[in-house]
Amino acid sequence: MLIILIALISGIQLATSSGRAMNIYQPPLGSFDQNVNYIQGTKTEKELTQLMKNRHFIGTVTLVKNNHLVYQQGFGYANQSQGLMNSGKVTYQIASIQKSMTAVLLMKTAAEKHFSLDTPVSKFYPQIQGANLITLRNLLTMTSGITDQQPIKKPANDKQFLQYTVSQVKINPQMIGKLHYQPVNFVLLAGIIQRENHMSYYKYFEKNIIKPLGLRYSYFYQNMNKYRTVQAQGYHFNPHRPTAYVPFKEKRAGYDEQLGTGNLYMSNGDLYQTLRAFMNSSILTPQQTSALYSPGKTRSKYLSGVYSIQQTVPQLFGQQYAGYHFHGTEFGFDTIGDISKNGADAVIFTSNAANYGANNNYSLDIPIYKQLIDDSQIF
Repeated sequence: MLIILIALISGIQLATSSGRAMNIYQPPLGSFDQNVNYIQGTKTEKELTQLMKNRHFIGTVTLVKNNHLVYQQGFGYANQSQGLMNSGKVTYQIASIQKSMTAVLLMKTAAEKHFSLDTPVSKFYPQIQGANLITLRNLLTMTSGITDQQPIKKPANDKQFLQYTVSQVKINPQMIGKLHYQPVNFVLLAGIIQRENHMSYYKYFEKNIIKPLGLRYSYFYQNMNKYRTVQAQGYHFNPHRPTAYVPFKEKRAGYDEQLGTGNLYMSNGDLYQTLRAFMNSSILTPQQTSALYSPGKTRSKYLSGVYSIQQTVPQLFGQQYAGYHFHGTEFGFDTIGDISKNGADAVIFTSNAANYGANNNYSLDIPIYKQLIDDSQIF
């Protein structure tokens, strides 16, 4: 027993002196509130630091390896007027990444109500001309042929917005099967979730994602006032004055038209734990998860709210990099990241002063994701 105790103490001292943590030193998933740096001195940290400097990054960065938080740091102000700094507790608009969550809720609804992803859209929206030509999978993979929709110009409740959306939808038969990104696809899916479950999208989301996963920093625009102390303000970015902090002005209608597609706030920790639950089938069954992230006959690289890394980034073709890329941007917020197929490894960059001119999508996160997987100095 004494020998075992001495060995254990030696192991703890070794982990501490090396600057790299063993299992017992890794923060549990519930401790994403804090800043940590277990990649100090590694090639990954050096590359990350240079990328951040080049892009004048403002926001929070989170790296997870082997299911352990190995790096998290906030940069700049979340809300300058309130003196709130970016950190692990701060919540950001995740914009289009919400679509991945709508997709999971749709899959869960399909399983419970006994329809499939190959069910024609006309079953739910017979009033849409050409809806019999496309399936729910077409909506999930953005291959429905639905063309641009005029935004609603006044505040509307969910019922009003859905009615408006359905009345505006146009399907171009020649575009069916081709990837054409249109958020309205997921508005229609949110409508199906509401109709089939006889409850609002928001209540169904809370019941099946927020409560089961124990999320603490996740909420919709209707509840923004309750979370002001941890809520980031979106800012315009000026490369010549990166810390100018000029606020974006958002209108209520901008939230109303994002049903199921982008009116959700989350912290980095909540976002990671949610995506990890999707990847490791904590909410759906393995069979349902496999079906959800399959392109089916569409062969699209956009899969239910995320992009296949191996289809999108050819240089990451090795099986060790298999996973999904996600991206959401609106009102000065820009969230970019990648997660492995089993959910154990992830890179998340959330910004509330989005440097769109730096073209961060893929160029910011992918090098760090690759380095995180390759770097043998990290746990």
